Amino acid sequence: PADPADAVEIPAPLKAHLVLDDTPSWIVVTETNDFLWPGPDLRPIAGSKPSRFDYGMLPPRFYAYLRDRILQSHASRALQQIRRTE
Repeated sequence: PADPADAVEIPAPLKAHLVLDDTPSWIVVTETNDFLWPGPDLRPIAGSKPSRFDYGMLPPRFYAYLRDRILQSHASRALQQIRRTE
């Protein structure tokens, strides 16, 4: 992220649980995505049979932390809505 304060790094054990790669990944808490559901931005996970579109659930405490950070961004008027539909 351009400003590390605007994002939360996904912990390595959680990335492993979700079967993601081992490079650092961040969730930007100052942006929300605006897109059609389902739409052209939704793609199945490569190699999943049957086709899946999710990597799994976030643990409740991590999700609550992300939610709180996003709400803080909203309260401080730092939250931006980003259009993602192609």
